[in-house]
Amino acid sequence: MINIIPVFVGAVLLAFSIIDWKVRKLPSILTTAMLFTVAFLFPSNLWFGVLGFVIAYLLYEADYFEGVADIKIMTMISFMMFSREWFALFIVLTLIFGTAWKTILKWRTKQEKGAFLPVFLFVYIAMYILGGI
Repeated sequence: MINIIPVFVGAVLLAFSIIDWKVRKLPSILTTAMLFTVAFLFPSNLWFGVLGFVIAYLLYEADYFEGVADIKIMTMISFMMFSREWFALFIVLTLIFGTAWKTILKWRTKQEKGAFLPVFLFVYIAMYILGGI
C-alpha cells in the first residue's frame, strides 16, 4: 500500500520547483506551512530536522544556495528521514545533485545563480525510489 504523505509532499515539491524555476519567488507562507505540517506528522524525527536545518543554514552561509525557501525545504525533507544512514545519504545526494545542477546551469545559461528547489525534488525522488522516505 502506498503511503499518501510522501506522495503528497512530492507533489508539493514539484509545484514548488515549478514556481521557483519560473518566477524565482516562492511565498514564505507556503513553505512554512509545509515545514510545520511535515514536522507535525513526523515528531519522532525532530533530531534529523534540527540537524538538517543546521546543515542547510551552513550551506546557505557558504553560498551553496541562496534562498530561505531552500533552508525550509531541506529541513522539511530532513524531518522525513528515519535513520542516520538515510540522512547521510540525503546530505550526500543533495551535495552531488546540487553541484551537478549548478555546473549544468552555469554551462547552459552562463549564470552563477538559479533555482535550487528542483535539486531537492530530484533528491526526494531518488530517496523515495531507494526507500529512504
